[in-house]
Amino acid sequence: MGEEVAEKILIIDDEEALCRTLDKILSQAGYEVAWRRNSADGLKSLGESSPACLLLDLKLPDIDGISLLSEIKEQYPHVPVIILTAHETVKTAVLAMKNGAFHYLSKPFDNEELKVLVSKAVEQSRLYRQLEELKGRLGEEGGLELQMGSSQKIREVIRSIHSVAPSNLSVLIFGESGSGKELVARSVHRFSKQKNGPFVAVDCAAIPETLIESELFGHERGAFTGAACLQKGKFEISDGGTIFLDEVENIPLGVQAKLLRFLEEHTFQRIGGKQSIRPSVRVVAASNRDLEEATKLSGFRLDLFYRLNEFPIQVPPLRERREDIPFLCSLFLHQYRDDIGKEINEIHPEALDKLLLYSFPGNVRELRNILRRAMILADHRIEMKDLPSEVRLFRNTASLSELHIPLQTGLPLKEAAHEAVVRIERALILEALTRSKQRKGKAAKLLGIDEKTLYNKMKEFDLKG
Repeated sequence: MGEEVAEKILIIDDEEALCRTLDKILSQAGYEVAWRRNSADGLKSLGESSPACLLLDLKLPDIDGISLLSEIKEQYPHVPVIILTAHETVKTAVLAMKNGAFHYLSKPFDNEELKVLVSKAVEQSRLYRQLEELKGRLGEEGGLELQMGSSQKIREVIRSIHSVAPSNLSVLIFGESGSGKELVARSVHRFSKQKNGPFVAVDCAAIPETLIESELFGHERGAFTGAACLQKGKFEISDGGTIFLDEVENIPLGVQAKLLRFLEEHTFQRIGGKQSIRPSVRVVAASNRDLEEATKLSGFRLDLFYRLNEFPIQVPPLRERREDIPFLCSLFLHQYRDDIGKEINEIHPEALDKLLLYSFPGNVRELRNILRRAMILADHRIEMKDLPSEVRLFRNTASLSELHIPLQTGLPLKEAAHEAVVRIERALILEALTRSKQRKGKAAKLLGIDEKTLYNKMKEFDLKG
């Protein structure tokens, strides 16, 4: 694997000493830095180098900073601009933010604040580049990462899909509501031998118990009151393809027996019929419950569970793969901008940070709905104010038990507290490494420590990387 290419930072400021200071700080942080001392040279360099972030002084000798910002946002709308301003012009800097600036930094600035702000701006640039790449690749065959993300847990799901799809095994997908179980089912179908046949999805929770047998297996004319004509069931309609039984635990016990018989003998009869029907159908089922536990508590047939569970796939909740959130935001902004009727490609870093912290009880479906609502409210980009109150006001209030800090019986309070601190520090470092995709410099910034301290802590806690 090649080395990661340094992101480019451009500075437009007429103070040479300040430019040299910024150059030194940002170069040491791993960026490729260039600086220009007037607007003409700055605009030329901006067009030639395509930087990931621009630092712009509000007071230049040849042009007003606000006017230059307007020109830059018109020509290069997706380059994040950080305004450099003296204390007396902070009000003007706030006005600049309303006109599209990413953020502002008042002089004299704190070095760490500068690096954190630039890091967030660069991350937004990456998000936009990801969106542009997505536009060109959405139509390609394959590429599940383009729909689901690229976290380690999603890569495991994708590997399972590619492994089981060519076989004839029944697949049982587990996952919380809104986590993407149907997308996984459709992907199994798309990479299977039956990919040219139909994909028929059945929401077993939405069908009344008295109708579900007829819905799945069909009925003959006159089979029961109201059966005025022959009706083919979903299994028959799925012939040559895949049937997806979502929330399969809702199938009544009597119909479970008929489903089990079909899975074992590949044949069934319509209600009121005598003819055996033998469609070629791949069965994929899904549940948001522990089906094995359901066999004990709610009477779901154990033999049916084992027959459906030939190849299980667990879809992780969104809170366990937060590193996919920026990508999914890019995906949904691209997908819904035509429906919403707005060209919104950006999320303010503070709003994105809030999304990264939120628990998402409704998983990916909830993220999709949040972004749709935010796009309707937003002007040019999604700001904190555009997010729903449950996201803006969310506080992560994990208890000690959730942090896995057991009460050490007989251990003095001082030693027990030290053990707890070690556990929390280790968990925070692991979270920072996950969010930074194992980039130590960025993880250190997220934690508010220097890289040397991070390396020492990782060594102390025996963390690899």
